[in-house]
Amino acid sequence: MSIDTQKNGSGRQRLAWTILLGSFAVCMAVTIAVPLTGNAYLQNATDFLNVTVQANQGTVRIVDESNVSRAVSVGQSGQKAFPGDKIRTDAIATALIAIYPPDSEQLLARLQVYGNSDVSLEQANAPRFEVSDAEQTLTLVLDSGRLRLSVPEQEGRPFRTTITTPQGAIHIEDSGQYSLEVNNEATQVTVQDGRAHVVALDHFVDLVADQRSVIPTGEMPSPPLGTERNLIQNGDFSDGWDKWRQYVWKLERPEQPAGRVTVEPINGEPTLYIRREGIGAAEVEARQTINQTVTDFETVSLEIDFRIVNQSLAVCGSVGSECPLTIRIDYKDANGNSQVWWQGFYSKGDGGLEGTPDVCETCPSPRFVHQKVAPGQIVSYQFNLIEGLKLQAFLPPSRINSISLLASGHSFEVEVLRVALLVEEGAGGK
Repeated sequence: MSIDTQKNGSGRQRLAWTILLGSFAVCMAVTIAVPLTGNAYLQNATDFLNVTVQANQGTVRIVDESNVSRAVSVGQSGQKAFPGDKIRTDAIATALIAIYPPDSEQLLARLQVYGNSDVSLEQANAPRFEVSDAEQTLTLVLDSGRLRLSVPEQEGRPFRTTITTPQGAIHIEDSGQYSLEVNNEATQVTVQDGRAHVVALDHFVDLVADQRSVIPTGEMPSPPLGTERNLIQNGDFSDGWDKWRQYVWKLERPEQPAGRVTVEPINGEPTLYIRREGIGAAEVEARQTINQTVTDFETVSLEIDFRIVNQSLAVCGSVGSECPLTIRIDYKDANGNSQVWWQGFYSKGDGGLEGTPDVCETCPSPRFVHQKVAPGQIVSYQFNLIEGLKLQAFLPPSRINSISLLASGHSFEVEVLRVALLVEEGAGGK
Protein backbone atom coordinates (compact mmCIF):
# COMPACT_ATOMS: atom_id res chain seq x y z
CA MET A 1 0.00 0.00 0.00
CA SER A 2 1.33 3.32 -1.00
CA ILE A 3 1.93 6.22 1.32
CA ASP A 4 -0.76 8.28 -0.44
CA THR A 5 -3.29 5.51 0.06
CA GLN A 6 -2.47 5.31 3.80
CA LYS A 7 -2.88 9.06 4.15
CA ASN A 8 -6.24 9.00 2.39
CA GLY A 9 -7.42 6.18 4.67
CA SER A 10 -6.37 8.04 7.81
CA GLY A 11 -8.11 11.21 6.56
CA ARG A 12 -11.33 9.33 5.98
CA GLN A 13 -11.18 7.82 9.47
CA ARG A 14 -10.65 11.22 11.06
CA LEU A 15 -13.54 12.62 9.04
CA ALA A 16 -15.76 9.73 10.05
CA TRP A 17 -14.88 10.20 13.72
CA THR A 18 -15.43 13.94 13.42
CA ILE A 19 -18.86 13.41 11.90
CA LEU A 20 -19.73 10.76 14.49
CA LEU A 21 -18.62 12.87 17.44
CA GLY A 22 -20.24 15.99 16.00
CA SER A 23 -23.51 14.13 15.49
CA PHE A 24 -23.32 12.83 19.05
CA ALA A 25 -22.69 16.34 20.37
CA VAL A 26 -25.60 17.74 18.36
CA CYS A 27 -27.84 14.90 19.54
CA MET A 28 -26.90 15.53 23.19
CA ALA A 29 -27.38 19.27 22.76
CA VAL A 30 -30.84 18.73 21.29
CA THR A 31 -31.68 16.16 23.95
CA ILE A 32 -30.80 18.65 26.70
CA ALA A 33 -31.99 21.86 25.05
CA VAL A 34 -35.48 20.73 24.06
CA PRO A 35 -36.63 19.81 27.59
CA LEU A 36 -34.91 22.90 29.05
CA THR A 37 -36.53 25.16 26.46
CA GLY A 38 -39.89 23.51 26.99
CA ASN A 39 -39.60 23.78 30.76
CA ALA A 40 -38.56 27.42 30.49
CA TYR A 41 -41.65 28.11 28.40
CA LEU A 42 -43.91 26.29 30.85
CA GLN A 43 -42.37 28.21 33.75
CA ASN A 44 -42.33 31.67 32.19
CA ALA A 45 -45.39 31.87 29.92
CA THR A 46 -47.96 34.26 31.37
CA ASP A 47 -51.58 35.39 31.03
CA PHE A 48 -53.11 38.68 32.13
CA LEU A 49 -54.84 38.87 35.46
CA ASN A 50 -58.48 39.91 35.25
CA VAL A 51 -58.60 43.61 36.26
CA THR A 52 -62.06 45.20 36.49
CA VAL A 53 -62.74 48.89 37.17
CA GLN A 54 -66.08 50.20 38.42
CA ALA A 55 -67.17 53.67 39.58
CA ASN A 56 -68.32 54.19 43.15
CA GLN A 57 -68.96 57.90 42.66
CA GLY A 58 -68.93 60.22 39.65
CA THR A 59 -67.25 59.21 36.39
CA VAL A 60 -63.96 57.30 36.30
CA ARG A 61 -61.66 57.45 33.26
CA ILE A 62 -59.60 54.57 31.84
CA VAL A 63 -56.95 55.93 29.45
CA ASP A 64 -54.96 53.50 27.30
CA GLU A 65 -51.44 53.88 25.89
CA SER A 66 -52.83 55.59 22.76
CA ASN A 67 -54.49 58.22 24.99
CA VAL A 68 -57.96 56.87 24.13
CA SER A 69 -60.26 57.39 27.11
CA ARG A 70 -63.17 55.25 28.30
CA ALA A 71 -65.70 56.45 30.87
CA VAL A 72 -67.10 54.32 33.70
CA SER A 73 -70.12 55.77 35.52
CA VAL A 74 -71.90 54.72 38.71
CA GLY A 75 -74.28 51.83 38.12
CA GLN A 76 -72.53 50.61 34.98
CA SER A 77 -70.90 47.21 34.80
CA GLY A 78 -67.19 47.21 35.51
CA GLN A 79 -64.82 47.59 32.56
CA LYS A 80 -61.61 45.67 31.91
CA ALA A 81 -58.24 47.37 32.32
CA PHE A 82 -54.97 46.15 30.82
CA PRO A 83 -51.25 46.84 31.36
CA GLY A 84 -50.47 50.34 30.13
CA ASP A 85 -53.88 51.72 31.12
CA LYS A 86 -54.27 54.65 33.52
CA ILE A 87 -57.21 54.92 35.92
CA ARG A 88 -58.05 58.54 36.74
CA THR A 89 -60.54 60.10 39.15
CA ASP A 90 -61.48 63.75 39.52
CA ALA A 91 -62.50 65.57 42.71
CA ILE A 92 -65.94 63.91 42.91
CA ALA A 93 -65.17 60.45 41.51
CA THR A 94 -63.98 57.29 43.24
CA ALA A 95 -63.21 53.89 41.74
CA LEU A 96 -63.12 50.27 42.82
CA ILE A 97 -60.59 47.96 41.13
CA ALA A 98 -60.93 44.20 41.55
CA ILE A 99 -58.12 41.76 40.64
CA TYR A 100 -58.85 38.10 39.84
CA PRO A 101 -56.87 35.21 38.31
CA PRO A 102 -57.54 34.66 34.58
CA ASP A 103 -60.00 31.78 35.03
CA SER A 104 -61.23 32.13 38.59
CA GLU A 105 -63.53 34.23 40.79
CA GLN A 106 -61.15 33.93 43.74
CA LEU A 107 -60.42 37.59 44.54
CA LEU A 108 -56.72 38.44 44.72
CA ALA A 109 -57.01 42.11 45.68
CA ARG A 110 -59.44 45.00 45.82
CA LEU A 111 -58.37 48.64 45.51
CA GLN A 112 -60.43 51.65 46.51
CA VAL A 113 -59.17 54.66 44.53
CA TYR A 114 -60.20 58.01 45.99
CA GLY A 115 -60.76 61.39 44.33
CA ASN A 116 -58.07 63.26 42.39
CA SER A 117 -55.98 60.12 41.91
CA ASP A 118 -53.90 58.85 39.00
CA VAL A 119 -53.09 55.12 38.96
CA SER A 120 -51.24 53.29 36.16
CA LEU A 121 -51.47 49.54 35.63
CA GLU A 122 -47.94 48.46 34.73
CA GLN A 123 -48.13 44.69 35.08
CA ALA A 124 -50.83 42.14 35.92
CA ASN A 125 -49.50 38.66 35.25
CA ALA A 126 -50.35 35.11 36.18
CA PRO A 127 -48.57 31.92 35.03
CA ARG A 128 -50.28 30.34 32.03
CA PHE A 129 -49.62 26.77 33.15
CA GLU A 130 -50.33 25.12 36.50
CA VAL A 131 -46.88 23.47 36.54
CA SER A 132 -45.20 26.90 36.76
CA ASP A 133 -43.69 27.91 40.11
CA ALA A 134 -44.02 31.63 39.32
CA GLU A 135 -46.02 34.09 41.41
CA GLN A 136 -49.02 36.11 40.38
CA THR A 137 -47.83 39.71 40.19
CA LEU A 138 -49.49 43.11 40.14
CA THR A 139 -47.47 46.29 39.56
CA LEU A 140 -49.06 49.72 39.87
CA VAL A 141 -47.83 53.29 39.73
CA LEU A 142 -49.59 55.79 41.99
CA ASP A 143 -48.52 59.17 40.63
CA SER A 144 -50.85 61.16 42.87
CA GLY A 145 -53.84 60.72 45.12
CA ARG A 146 -54.88 58.05 47.56
CA LEU A 147 -55.80 54.38 47.45
CA ARG A 148 -56.64 51.58 49.86
CA LEU A 149 -55.59 47.99 49.09
CA SER A 150 -57.35 44.95 50.55
CA VAL A 151 -55.66 41.57 50.06
CA PRO A 152 -57.63 38.56 51.36
CA GLU A 153 -56.02 35.36 52.58
CA GLN A 154 -54.66 33.44 49.59
CA GLU A 155 -54.58 29.70 49.03
CA GLY A 156 -52.19 28.11 46.58
CA ARG A 157 -50.10 30.30 44.29
CA PRO A 158 -48.50 33.38 45.94
CA PHE A 159 -49.63 36.87 44.97
CA ARG A 160 -47.29 39.87 45.10
CA THR A 161 -48.16 43.54 44.66
CA THR A 162 -45.69 46.34 43.99
CA ILE A 163 -46.80 49.97 44.05
CA THR A 164 -44.32 52.60 42.93
CA THR A 165 -44.69 56.33 43.57
CA PRO A 166 -42.56 59.36 42.69
CA GLN A 167 -40.79 58.91 46.04
CA GLY A 168 -40.27 55.13 46.35
CA ALA A 169 -41.70 51.62 46.06
CA ILE A 170 -43.89 49.48 48.30
CA HIS A 171 -43.80 45.67 48.09
CA ILE A 172 -46.68 43.66 49.56
CA GLU A 173 -46.86 39.88 49.75
CA ASP A 174 -49.08 39.32 52.81
CA SER A 175 -52.84 39.53 53.13
CA GLY A 176 -54.13 42.60 54.95
CA GLN A 177 -55.27 46.21 54.65
CA TYR A 178 -52.96 48.90 53.26
CA SER A 179 -53.36 52.56 52.29
CA LEU A 180 -51.14 54.96 50.35
CA GLU A 181 -51.33 58.71 49.87
CA VAL A 182 -49.11 60.55 47.39
CA ASN A 183 -48.51 64.22 46.67
CA ASN A 184 -45.58 66.34 45.48
CA GLU A 185 -43.99 66.41 48.92
CA ALA A 186 -44.20 62.81 50.13
CA THR A 187 -45.62 59.30 50.00
CA GLN A 188 -47.33 58.00 53.11
CA VAL A 189 -47.75 54.23 53.54
CA THR A 190 -50.05 52.83 56.22
CA VAL A 191 -50.45 49.19 57.22
CA GLN A 192 -53.63 48.54 59.16
CA ASP A 193 -53.09 44.80 58.97
CA GLY A 194 -50.41 42.78 57.19
CA ARG A 195 -46.79 43.53 56.25
CA ALA A 196 -45.16 45.89 53.72
CA HIS A 197 -41.58 46.44 52.52
CA VAL A 198 -40.93 50.14 51.76
CA VAL A 199 -37.89 51.12 49.65
CA ALA A 200 -36.40 54.49 48.66
CA LEU A 201 -32.84 55.60 47.86
CA ASP A 202 -31.48 52.07 48.55
CA HIS A 203 -32.87 52.18 52.10
CA PHE A 204 -35.80 50.08 53.29
CA VAL A 205 -38.28 49.89 56.16
CA ASP A 206 -40.49 46.93 57.03
CA LEU A 207 -43.94 47.80 58.34
CA VAL A 208 -46.34 45.57 60.25
CA ALA A 209 -49.88 46.10 61.54
CA ASP A 210 -50.67 49.59 62.91
CA GLN A 211 -47.51 51.15 61.50
CA ARG A 212 -46.81 53.69 58.76
CA SER A 213 -43.85 55.32 57.05
CA VAL A 214 -43.40 58.64 55.26
CA ILE A 215 -41.10 59.00 52.22
CA PRO A 216 -40.34 62.69 51.64
CA THR A 217 -39.32 63.56 48.08
CA GLY A 218 -35.61 62.88 47.60
CA GLU A 219 -35.22 61.26 51.02
CA MET A 220 -35.18 57.80 52.54
CA PRO A 221 -38.29 56.33 54.23
CA SER A 222 -38.91 57.23 57.86
CA PRO A 223 -38.70 54.60 60.60
CA PRO A 224 -42.04 52.99 61.54
CA LEU A 225 -44.48 55.51 63.00
CA GLY A 226 -47.79 55.24 64.80
CA THR A 227 -50.92 55.13 62.70
CA GLU A 228 -54.69 55.24 62.84
CA ARG A 229 -56.16 52.77 65.30
CA ASN A 230 -59.18 50.67 64.41
CA LEU A 231 -61.68 50.50 67.29
CA ILE A 232 -63.48 47.58 65.63
CA GLN A 233 -62.05 44.11 66.10
CA ASN A 234 -62.48 41.44 63.42
CA GLY A 235 -64.01 44.04 61.13
CA ASP A 236 -63.20 41.89 58.07
CA PHE A 237 -64.91 38.81 59.59
CA SER A 238 -61.76 36.73 59.05
CA ASP A 239 -62.40 35.17 62.49
CA GLY A 240 -66.06 34.47 61.83
CA TRP A 241 -68.39 35.84 64.51
CA ASP A 242 -65.61 36.60 66.98
CA LYS A 243 -66.29 39.97 68.75
CA TRP A 244 -69.71 40.22 67.05
CA ARG A 245 -73.13 39.30 68.44
CA GLN A 246 -76.13 38.44 66.29
CA TYR A 247 -79.51 39.39 67.74
CA VAL A 248 -82.73 37.47 67.05
CA TRP A 249 -84.85 38.39 64.05
CA LYS A 250 -87.70 40.84 64.61
CA LEU A 251 -90.71 39.83 62.51
CA GLU A 252 -93.85 41.85 61.86
CA ARG A 253 -95.68 38.60 61.03
CA PRO A 254 -94.60 35.75 63.34
CA GLU A 255 -95.86 33.14 60.87
CA GLN A 256 -93.44 34.41 58.23
CA PRO A 257 -89.90 33.03 57.98
CA ALA A 258 -86.84 34.70 59.42
CA GLY A 259 -83.81 35.11 57.21
CA ARG A 260 -80.30 33.73 56.99
CA VAL A 261 -77.28 35.38 58.60
CA THR A 262 -73.87 33.77 58.09
CA VAL A 263 -70.20 34.56 57.76
CA GLU A 264 -68.97 32.75 54.67
CA PRO A 265 -66.39 33.18 51.90
CA ILE A 266 -67.74 35.00 48.84
CA ASN A 267 -65.26 35.32 45.96
CA GLY A 268 -62.51 34.41 48.40
CA GLU A 269 -63.35 37.02 51.06
CA PRO A 270 -64.95 36.34 54.45
CA THR A 271 -68.29 38.13 54.25
CA LEU A 272 -71.23 38.83 56.53
CA TYR A 273 -74.09 37.54 54.37
CA ILE A 274 -77.72 38.43 55.16
CA ARG A 275 -80.71 37.23 53.14
CA ARG A 276 -84.42 37.18 53.81
CA GLU A 277 -87.41 36.30 51.64
CA GLY A 278 -90.85 36.88 53.09
CA ILE A 279 -93.89 39.09 53.58
CA GLY A 280 -94.03 41.85 56.16
CA ALA A 281 -91.25 43.73 57.88
CA ALA A 282 -88.22 41.89 59.28
CA GLU A 283 -85.01 43.10 60.88
CA VAL A 284 -81.81 41.55 62.14
CA GLU A 285 -78.80 43.13 63.88
CA ALA A 286 -75.12 42.28 64.28
CA ARG A 287 -73.49 44.38 67.01
CA GLN A 288 -70.03 44.87 68.45
CA THR A 289 -69.47 46.51 71.83
CA ILE A 290 -66.59 49.02 71.72
CA ASN A 291 -66.66 51.13 74.92
CA GLN A 292 -63.76 53.41 73.97
CA THR A 293 -63.20 57.05 74.91
CA VAL A 294 -62.45 59.20 71.85
CA THR A 295 -62.11 62.69 73.34
CA ASP A 296 -58.36 62.81 72.57
CA PHE A 297 -58.78 61.96 68.89
CA GLU A 298 -59.07 64.48 66.09
CA THR A 299 -60.75 62.11 63.66
CA VAL A 300 -63.24 59.27 64.12
CA SER A 301 -63.76 57.87 60.63
CA LEU A 302 -66.14 55.10 59.60
CA GLU A 303 -65.20 52.93 56.60
CA ILE A 304 -67.38 50.13 55.25
CA ASP A 305 -67.30 47.94 52.11
CA PHE A 306 -70.62 46.31 51.25
CA ARG A 307 -72.96 45.20 48.48
CA ILE A 308 -76.78 45.34 48.29
CA VAL A 309 -77.62 42.44 46.00
CA ASN A 310 -81.36 43.08 45.96
CA GLN A 311 -84.31 44.48 47.94
CA SER A 312 -88.08 44.35 47.48
CA LEU A 313 -89.14 47.64 49.12
CA ALA A 314 -88.51 50.96 47.42
CA VAL A 315 -85.91 53.10 49.22
CA CYS A 316 -86.29 52.24 52.93
CA GLY A 317 -90.03 51.72 53.29
CA SER A 318 -92.96 53.99 54.05
CA VAL A 319 -91.35 55.70 57.07
CA GLY A 320 -87.72 55.30 56.04
CA SER A 321 -86.90 52.73 58.73
CA GLU A 322 -86.48 49.59 56.61
CA CYS A 323 -83.19 50.02 54.74
CA PRO A 324 -81.56 46.81 53.54
CA LEU A 325 -78.45 48.06 55.37
CA THR A 326 -78.16 50.60 58.17
CA ILE A 327 -75.07 51.49 60.19
CA ARG A 328 -75.82 52.54 63.76
CA ILE A 329 -73.27 53.98 66.19
CA ASP A 330 -74.30 54.42 69.82
CA TYR A 331 -72.19 57.04 71.58
CA LYS A 332 -72.05 59.66 74.32
CA ASP A 333 -71.57 63.26 73.28
CA ALA A 334 -69.25 65.83 74.85
CA ASN A 335 -71.89 66.57 77.53
CA GLY A 336 -72.23 62.92 78.45
CA ASN A 337 -75.65 62.46 76.81
CA SER A 338 -76.45 59.19 75.04
CA GLN A 339 -76.85 59.66 71.28
CA VAL A 340 -77.31 57.55 68.16
CA TRP A 341 -75.90 58.15 64.67
CA TRP A 342 -77.65 56.36 61.81
CA GLN A 343 -76.86 55.95 58.13
CA GLY A 344 -79.13 53.95 55.82
CA PHE A 345 -78.33 52.58 52.36
CA TYR A 346 -80.66 51.35 49.60
CA SER A 347 -80.42 50.46 45.89
CA LYS A 348 -84.02 50.53 44.64
CA GLY A 349 -86.32 53.52 44.08
CA ASP A 350 -85.79 57.23 44.58
CA GLY A 351 -85.90 58.90 47.97
CA GLY A 352 -88.05 61.93 48.63
CA LEU A 353 -90.99 60.85 46.47
CA GLU A 354 -94.45 60.33 48.02
CA GLY A 355 -94.35 57.26 50.23
CA THR A 356 -90.58 56.90 50.03
CA PRO A 357 -88.95 59.26 52.57
CA ASP A 358 -85.19 59.64 52.25
CA VAL A 359 -84.66 59.78 56.04
CA CYS A 360 -85.78 57.59 58.91
CA GLU A 361 -88.88 59.44 60.18
CA THR A 362 -89.11 57.36 63.36
CA CYS A 363 -85.42 57.66 64.32
CA PRO A 364 -84.08 60.24 66.78
CA SER A 365 -81.96 63.14 65.55
CA PRO A 366 -79.52 63.61 63.97
CA ARG A 367 -81.19 62.26 60.82
CA PHE A 368 -78.90 61.81 57.85
CA VAL A 369 -80.25 61.32 54.34
CA HIS A 370 -80.23 57.70 53.19
CA GLN A 371 -77.59 56.94 50.55
CA LYS A 372 -78.54 55.29 47.26
CA VAL A 373 -75.97 52.85 45.85
CA ALA A 374 -75.71 50.82 42.66
CA PRO A 375 -77.35 47.39 43.04
CA GLY A 376 -75.07 44.39 42.98
CA GLN A 377 -71.84 46.40 43.15
CA ILE A 378 -69.34 46.60 45.99
CA VAL A 379 -69.48 50.06 47.54
CA SER A 380 -66.86 51.71 49.76
CA TYR A 381 -68.33 54.35 52.07
CA GLN A 382 -66.45 56.75 54.35
CA PHE A 383 -67.75 59.18 56.96
CA ASN A 384 -65.91 61.39 59.46
CA LEU A 385 -68.17 61.24 62.50
CA ILE A 386 -66.79 64.35 64.19
CA GLU A 387 -67.01 66.55 61.08
CA GLY A 388 -70.38 65.14 60.04
CA LEU A 389 -71.98 65.86 63.42
CA LYS A 390 -70.43 69.31 63.47
CA LEU A 391 -72.07 70.17 60.14
CA GLN A 392 -75.46 69.47 61.71
CA ALA A 393 -74.59 71.47 64.86
CA PHE A 394 -74.34 68.38 67.09
CA LEU A 395 -71.68 67.86 69.74
CA PRO A 396 -68.81 65.50 68.92
CA PRO A 397 -68.67 62.03 70.48
CA SER A 398 -66.73 61.56 73.71
CA ARG A 399 -67.17 57.80 73.93
CA ILE A 400 -68.15 55.14 71.38
CA ASN A 401 -70.34 52.51 73.00
CA SER A 402 -71.11 50.15 70.12
CA ILE A 403 -71.59 49.76 66.39
CA SER A 404 -74.42 47.82 64.76
CA LEU A 405 -75.09 46.53 61.26
CA LEU A 406 -78.85 46.28 60.68
CA ALA A 407 -80.65 44.71 57.72
CA SER A 408 -84.37 45.48 57.35
CA GLY A 409 -87.24 45.22 54.89
CA HIS A 410 -89.41 42.45 53.48
CA SER A 411 -87.08 40.58 51.10
CA PHE A 412 -83.45 41.64 50.84
CA GLU A 413 -79.92 40.34 50.30
CA VAL A 414 -76.85 42.13 51.65
CA GLU A 415 -73.12 41.42 51.90
CA VAL A 416 -70.75 43.27 54.26
CA LEU A 417 -67.06 42.68 53.53
CA ARG A 418 -65.36 45.04 55.95
CA VAL A 419 -66.17 47.69 58.53
CA ALA A 420 -63.65 49.89 60.38
CA LEU A 421 -63.83 52.79 62.83
CA LEU A 422 -60.49 54.55 62.58
CA VAL A 423 -59.31 57.08 65.15
CA GLU A 424 -56.26 59.31 64.92
CA GLU A 425 -54.62 61.95 67.08
CA GLY A 426 -53.68 65.24 65.40
CA ALA A 427 -52.88 65.39 61.71
CA GLY A 428 -51.00 62.07 61.70
CA GLY A 429 -47.64 63.64 60.95
CA LYS A 430 -48.36 64.35 57.31
